[in-house]
Amino acid sequence: MKNIVILTGPGGAGKSTIAELIAKKCDYVFIDGDREDTEFFPDGGQWLPENSESLKKAHDKILNNTRTLVDNGKKVVVDYIIFGHYLEFFQKFQKEFGDDLQFIVLFPSQEETVIRDRERECWTTGKERIASVYSEFEKIKNIIGQDKFLDTSGQTPEETLNIINK
Repeated sequence: MKNIVILTGPGGAGKSTIAELIAKKCDYVFIDGDREDTEFFPDGGQWLPENSESLKKAHDKILNNTRTLVDNGKKVVVDYIIFGHYLEFFQKFQKEFGDDLQFIVLFPSQEETVIRDRERECWTTGKERIASVYSEFEKIKNIIGQDKFLDTSGQTPEETLNIINK
């Protein structure tokens, strides 16, 4: 794995579970992007068009926090849905970290993601928002590279980690 790993995808895709495994087993510092952007969105709504500028500020905060950790010699795993401006987010991180960056879009089947989302103990994303995020990622799949999309359908978190860690 690279020194900076960004795990993204729809809610319920397994980002937090995999990020926590990477942090624990591979000695990475874990950044929860969804928690980081709470400062800008205490009531949610990150994806709403009227919140576009605040979303960009949240993305900059996550980038700056990552940069600080890397500058201090840490390896970093970022878990973040991103919520919009996906391509811009990817490009900012790519420009900052270049070859030291690995993007992974966890992309199990939409049906499995909805089930995982419904069954988890924390907050849920909901079927409609999951469908919307899938659609947004499909639009940029060929731009950021299909090789960055990992179908984790039917995999345990450990199996997914083994694939990422190759």
